[in-house]
Amino acid sequence: MQATPENRACLEWACRVVYGIDADSEIYARRDGALVLDDLFRIDPANSPTDASIAALAQMMKLHLGGASFGELRGDLIGSGVGEQFANRVHDHLVDVLDVEWAALRGRIRWYRDDTACTDSASTAEQGDT
Repeated sequence: MQATPENRACLEWACRVVYGIDADSEIYARRDGALVLDDLFRIDPANSPTDASIAALAQMMKLHLGGASFGELRGDLIGSGVGEQFANRVHDHLVDVLDVEWAALRGRIRWYRDDTACTDSASTAEQGDT
């Protein structure tokens, strides 16, 4: 995973959703893709169904922020072979995200963009509408 601000923010947010990490708890996605909560950890989608869910959700969030519709994302997930039930769960979750939560995610992208060690400032993630 390339360490763009969008990837880092979406990975962090997907971890919050899947693991049930509340907004008051600090979690941070480092530039190397590791996550910091109480300890340092990495997701491994190839070896963990939970981590695969986090990776898929993060990618779908990023694609939606870039302009993809929820229906397109559901179709893409089904086409990737993850199964209709999983695709429906991701779709339903994304549809239920409030506008203020999408705005908060965009704010977190800006926060990561301010990390001066991350040089990828060209982004389309803030162009999409919810």
